Amino acid sequence: MFQVGDNVVYGTTGVCTIVSIGPLSMSGVDRRRPYYTLQPLHADGAVYVPAGEENPRAMRRPLSRDEAEALLGSIGEIEPCDIRNLNYKQRTDAFSAALHENRCDSLVRIIRAIDEKKQRGKEKQQYNVDNSYFKRAMNLLCGELAYALDVPVEEIRSRVETAVTLSRPAKEA
Repeated sequence: MFQVGDNVVYGTTGVCTIVSIGPLSMSGVDRRRPYYTLQPLHADGAVYVPAGEENPRAMRRPLSRDEAEALLGSIGEIEPCDIRNLNYKQRTDAFSAALHENRCDSLVRIIRAIDEKKQRGKEKQQYNVDNSYFKRAMNLLCGELAYALDVPVEEIRSRVETAVTLSRPAKEA
């Protein structure tokens, strides 16, 4: 079980601090059940999560400094989601599933897949959903890496973008 003051990565919210644990006094919730009250580090508001039945896919501890450095060093080795033969709906489903795994390597897979798709440029249309998933994955990944390495998000974003650029496959002749 997590404690007040712990930092966690929650679903598609990102890194949060647990500010309280206890029952909530709002309508629509079981007032006898304890909830974690989470404060996102990179967003306003609060998130309420039932306590006691932690699901590692929903809430987990952030990467350590060593794990974050290792991930940054291995971005080029993480295979992108294979979206080449997927239609719009299938691609959306694949990105959504990867995003909800709550794993950094899955975020890299999304980022690399969309980056490679943009580089191929064979599709006439770039779908807004691709751009939306790219932005969400990049924000979640960079937020957690910035937290783990204690550096500004912009610095991490630059490092991730460089690693993704260097990992692009060679252009076909």
